Amino acid sequence: MKKNKITIELHSLVMDIIKNIWVVILCALIGSMGFFLVTHASYKPMYTSTATLTVLNSGAVTASYSTYTISTEKANVLVNVFTEPTIKEYAAAYLELDKFDGTVSAKVLDQTNFIELKVTSNHPEKAYKLLNAVLKSHHKVSNKIFKNAGVTVISAPTVPLGPSNHISTSNRNMVIMACATLALAFVIAMSLMRNTVKKESDFDEKIESKLIGTIAHEDKRMTLQDMRQKKKKGLLIHSNAYISLRFTENFHKIAAKLEHKKNRSDERVFAITSVAENEGKSTCAANIAVSLADRGNKVILLDLDFKKPAVYKIFSEEEVENGEVSDLLCNKVSFEDFTFRTFKKTSLSLALNTKADSEYRNYIEDGSITELIEKLKAWYDFIIIDTAPLSLDSAVTDIINMVDKTILVVRTDTVHANVINDAISTISKISSNLAGCILNDVHMNILPFSITGDDESNRYGGYRYGKHSHYGHYGKYPAPKYDIEPISEENEITVQNVPVNPDDADEDDIEETTEQ
Repeated sequence: MKKNKITIELHSLVMDIIKNIWVVILCALIGSMGFFLVTHASYKPMYTSTATLTVLNSGAVTASYSTYTISTEKANVLVNVFTEPTIKEYAAAYLELDKFDGTVSAKVLDQTNFIELKVTSNHPEKAYKLLNAVLKSHHKVSNKIFKNAGVTVISAPTVPLGPSNHISTSNRNMVIMACATLALAFVIAMSLMRNTVKKESDFDEKIESKLIGTIAHEDKRMTLQDMRQKKKKGLLIHSNAYISLRFTENFHKIAAKLEHKKNRSDERVFAITSVAENEGKSTCAANIAVSLADRGNKVILLDLDFKKPAVYKIFSEEEVENGEVSDLLCNKVSFEDFTFRTFKKTSLSLALNTKADSEYRNYIEDGSITELIEKLKAWYDFIIIDTAPLSLDSAVTDIINMVDKTILVVRTDTVHANVINDAISTISKISSNLAGCILNDVHMNILPFSITGDDESNRYGGYRYGKHSHYGHYGKYPAPKYDIEPISEENEITVQNVPVNPDDADEDDIEETTEQ
């Protein structure tokens, strides 16, 4: 088993932060609430009453610099007098109290002979009364030190209107920021440590299989009319004007490799599957089939995902008479009467299901699927089969045994690498026909001076083919209704009946109708 390697991929990291920003916000709120509860649980409001005094030299006749200096020196001495315990005893006795229930502080204002005197207590009126008592009692001590000291009140004390020990908002903000930072660090750490394939360079490090192709991240770009009508468009090459060249070329490269396999060993029946839902396997199967047909091959795309068929949505198809693969397999319609559809005016035929079928296991057990594949081999160069995800349907392994090669679609940053490797091991145990993996939804690497991307060889890139974007998603499995624009004349589908044997083919046997 390959070791987990921490990978930094900007798009994945940003998306994780966006998806989990609620965690960061929640932690910030918890920090704020926690700070409020802790501070208010231990918080006792204190009230401070203030008075301003001036110290004069009562023996001086005229004001002079020496007189001012002496007054300032006296003020500095009296500051210590006001904070002596003796003053508190006199003040408590003045109020007829057992003790002085408060604190006294005093200081000389800079370069002046003014004293700021404060008394702090747990009640505003008490603080006011205690300060008045100090002012009434201080002469009993100060006159013993300075017989000619004159202390005058220039700002009388008042009852404080609010507590003087307010809770600091700066401390609260620091706690909030700390909690949010820790939460963000946790989200980033979990994103970096998640053992998924996030880019091409991860594949060889984590996955025990061959990479046969990568599919660029592509957006379902829509016109303003589509947005107003809430329409979605399938990511089908040559049928969507907004599909980038890079996306198209990715499928052409995969198609070329499949042609090579056919020419070398006559392998032409390929099953396209994935480990989990919403990895884009149906989109990959459809575009591989289209690309093979573009290269001059006669191709049929066979939908054997009986649980949640999606191919018909990609091609904007609806149910037609005698056009369900399930009806063909259960003998409700004969092979001769089955309605195949032809994509545009190409050599690609479609055998579709538009609804789920719970009896599909019977088609495997009685050999109906095997028989159908053998019949199609007589007519087509390639048979591309879309199956259900491996994790949702154990019957997929039986279909895998019927094909020449299996291709596993792996969407970036979706399924854990160990789960993918388990699926690869399962396929290898039941069959040795795993062709390799397609890495789907690959985002461009964002570098300081350029935007580049690698393919499966990790050697190509550096050119930007169109805007990179969001790739193939049809909603939760089961897929929701997915409206795509009606097929235009350019994207026409031809419905035809295919004869059983190539030798029996005759122009009169082919009945064509065009669906718009």
